[in-house]
Amino acid sequence: MARSAVTVATMATYQASSKITKDAFDITNNHSIDVSSVEDNKLVIFIESASTKAATFEIKAGDYSDSSLGDLTIEEAAIGTTSVCIETARFKDSDGLVLIDLTSTAGATGNIYAVEHA
Repeated sequence: MARSAVTVATMATYQASSKITKDAFDITNNHSIDVSSVEDNKLVIFIESASTKAATFEIKAGDYSDSSLGDLTIEEAAIGTTSVCIETARFKDSDGLVLIDLTSTAGATGNIYAVEHA
């Protein structure tokens, strides 16, 4: 199945960010972020929980040399927002995507979104 695409907003120095699009958790298909045009590996991923259920997310290791560092697991507590700044070189696959799996959801709901920063 195709993964649910997460929209990347761009934030320039000293300017308001472009419109941020929040994508709902896709427990069935998981998520992907197209980072093929993200410059200098500068990406922040936000995970926003809207329920009283905690969730676990796993940013999958990519296909390049930094992938030897492995996957990154993020625990999102109930009702709150967690952010993580990643180096895309570690997580980008050969298609230019960062893959994110929801590994423990138990009814969790919320949004995921990403911002490329200067």
